[in-house]
Amino acid sequence: MQLAKPKLSYLSMAIMLSLGATNNVLAAEAQAEAMNESVETITVTGIRGSLVRAMDVKKSSDGIVDAISAEDIGKFPDQNVAESLQRISGVSIDRDGGEGQFISVRGLGPEFNAVLVNGRTMATVSGGRKFSFDTLAAELISGAEVHKTQTGKLQDGSIGATVNITTHRPLDLNGFKAVASAKGTYDDMSEETNPTFSGLISNTFDDGKFGLLASLSYSDRDLRSDEAQTAGWYGGTDLDLEGDFDDVYFPRNYDQIVKTETRERTSGTLVLQYQPNDDLLFTADALYSEYDVSFRQDILAHWFETGNTVGAELDENRTVVRLDSSNNSATDYLNRLSNTKTETTAFGFNADWQVNGDLNVVADVSYSKAESNNGNDRTDTVAGFFNDYTVDYSQGGVPELMFAENLDKDILGANWAQFFGDDIDDEIVEMRLDAEWVLDSGVLSKVNFGASYSDRTLQTMPTNTYTEIRNGWGGYIVDLPASLFTDFNADGFLSAEGGDPANNWLIFNSYEFMDFLESEAGYGQLSAEDAARMKANLEQYDGHTAHDVVANSFEVNEQLMALYFDAYFQGELGEMPWQVVAGVRYVETTTKSSGFGNELEDMNGPDGTGNYSPVMSEDIVPLSVESDYDHLLPSINANIEVIEDVFIRAAYSESITRATLTELSPALSYGGGKIDGLNASGGNPYLKPYESTNFDLSFEWYFDEASYASAAYYTKDVDNFIDEGQRQETFNLPSGDFEYNISSPVNLNSTTIDGFELAFQHTLTYLPAPFNGFGFMANMTFVDSSSDDDVEIPGLGDSQNLVVFYEQENFQFRVAYNNRDEFLQTMENWAGGDPIYVEDYSQVDVSGSFDINDNFTIFVEGINVTNEVTKKRGALSNHMISIAETGARYSVGVRASF
Repeated sequence: MQLAKPKLSYLSMAIMLSLGATNNVLAAEAQAEAMNESVETITVTGIRGSLVRAMDVKKSSDGIVDAISAEDIGKFPDQNVAESLQRISGVSIDRDGGEGQFISVRGLGPEFNAVLVNGRTMATVSGGRKFSFDTLAAELISGAEVHKTQTGKLQDGSIGATVNITTHRPLDLNGFKAVASAKGTYDDMSEETNPTFSGLISNTFDDGKFGLLASLSYSDRDLRSDEAQTAGWYGGTDLDLEGDFDDVYFPRNYDQIVKTETRERTSGTLVLQYQPNDDLLFTADALYSEYDVSFRQDILAHWFETGNTVGAELDENRTVVRLDSSNNSATDYLNRLSNTKTETTAFGFNADWQVNGDLNVVADVSYSKAESNNGNDRTDTVAGFFNDYTVDYSQGGVPELMFAENLDKDILGANWAQFFGDDIDDEIVEMRLDAEWVLDSGVLSKVNFGASYSDRTLQTMPTNTYTEIRNGWGGYIVDLPASLFTDFNADGFLSAEGGDPANNWLIFNSYEFMDFLESEAGYGQLSAEDAARMKANLEQYDGHTAHDVVANSFEVNEQLMALYFDAYFQGELGEMPWQVVAGVRYVETTTKSSGFGNELEDMNGPDGTGNYSPVMSEDIVPLSVESDYDHLLPSINANIEVIEDVFIRAAYSESITRATLTELSPALSYGGGKIDGLNASGGNPYLKPYESTNFDLSFEWYFDEASYASAAYYTKDVDNFIDEGQRQETFNLPSGDFEYNISSPVNLNSTTIDGFELAFQHTLTYLPAPFNGFGFMANMTFVDSSSDDDVEIPGLGDSQNLVVFYEQENFQFRVAYNNRDEFLQTMENWAGGDPIYVEDYSQVDVSGSFDINDNFTIFVEGINVTNEVTKKRGALSNHMISIAETGARYSVGVRASF
């Protein structure tokens, strides 16, 4: 699918070709300056050394930046990069299975933040723009910077923050270096112990002209999580019961889920550097990550129907807090199996050319690809029986569940069986060209200018079992043999959360379940006509095998062309040094959204009730929509050192975040109805990007080594906020003109976000021994928003961090506390219009190490040592959505360094 060439492409490509291939410059200039001050800074290890390097980046930055740094080569402060980033003020994380996965910055969720690896965008299989940190091993990372303000040079696409993760380079390590570590981690939920190994070797040759570095990391984790779940609560529901039971909140369902999971991650990097002279440096690098996740869910499920409810109790908010269901209701046992393999590869070549004493030219060419394939490796199977039961939410916590029957293996029937999944492929090609020209002209000290080009293509292909097969078992009409089922004991299921859940139910295996249904003993129980049709379908479509659902597939291609210019001004106001960086970035965006669908050919009707029904084309047809837009993004970053080591910074910028790629699908699904009530739903390839006007003010005092205090205020006025909405479109059909209300993502409201960040970091080196080994870092973030229509922003919430550490000679110990206040996760869940809020969550992690000698260290780690659970609710505080426990993890290991 060929896209139209953007208007800037010839100009930018000519500039790139004329100046050649040169180095990656998006890795922050502040980091480079801090590292170039002295070679010795890289050798300072441990907690203090990490804090010193991170503080130096913050202090010497052009804008408002926070950073984290590895404590030593191969030794990151936390087991996961996201979990280290949450120690920074303004950064909070979303966890999956107790492991950090996505980040939010200043209240803006993962889709609003750009994450780069060595200055490059990494492909992802998230289906959008958010970066999944669990695909990268922390042992391979040297540091990360969080840019909270914009410059012309900084890549566009983020109204939250730009995060740049850096990996090690051999010429930075200066000579031979080898490190290796091994640890065993015990998960107290799964009661399994799993290994993690990592290693790095680096050396320089020919008097430091050549450098070669290779690193590898492997981890294997078996985990278990227990979850109580209600998918949603329906307001305005009427129950046919004696008394006042109209207009109540009614729960959709109640499930008890035990999930066992295996996560296997293999990651590696390879870097080759060549510096023939002091003026030229070439770097070629590659990164590979393979992340295999397989899980099993065994679920005790109850799907509530108002017509089967024979008794209920309400609270003061007219919420059903207890319901009794009749024998026409069902108790279901679900088994879900999944195997997903994600591969991420990245390659880059860059160089750095110091043309003369005043001019430096750098550029980067990179390629990244991520692919995930679970198209025929995910199952959803349901067995059950008709039952009486009662569910009681009134005590809070985990609901009480009472049955008439639960463990009889001889009364079970089939209800659902399918394979399904998604094949996702994300591919990115990027080129950057940057130049720095140092001027000897007084106030104007230097200028930066350059160009960049990006071509990104996301393809998604959903898969599913043929409809008549997966739907052919409904109603429990096929009896299942008792031999398929096994007694399951979930003793202690969420026991610390109160309530009285069921601790015993029946489990089975999806593959054995579907093998039985595909046998004559299974489908032969259907009526003769249905059995013959099912047999033919099973033969034609290879049983329950998943097939590509082409009609729901789509591809989005996005091309970006950008030019930028930054001017650096500096001087003194009295005896106060100041600097102003004024820049502008111009970027053109061209998107092409392609998909498939059935065309709306005509309308039938009206029928006797006045309803119309759509007439769709028999064959699916390709759909394609192109759009383009451009932005001029100014930025100003100013700082002044009012007294020695005390800085005031101010920044103004305009920034954008483009709509997530999955929202740009062009396909629509059409419904019927009255002439004035025709509805359709789908994506929206015409979405405009979020546009934000930002102002930042920061006060920073660096009063000692590894010690500082800072306070920052920020405000963001965001336009074109995207939410689910409706637009009207008229279709000229043979039967006439028909107007449809199309539900899709739309640009709706504007909103203002503002907040404060407070941070304090201090090492108590002035105390007498042994107390001079103590130190701490603490920060708090307060964030709020307002809009004309009071729309809440997902991810917006306050957070607090406290880290206390002790480091003395060969001993280190650290305790880290993190709290994230309640925040909105999504404005509408899959089961209806109920929002989902994640309640306050706190976690305590600990770590310690002892250096046996200069080469060997033993260490211990504890994650979530207080065994906190994650809770989610609906619109009201007692609308339980989820209570999930992932448990604590403990590690013991050894690290070697040479």
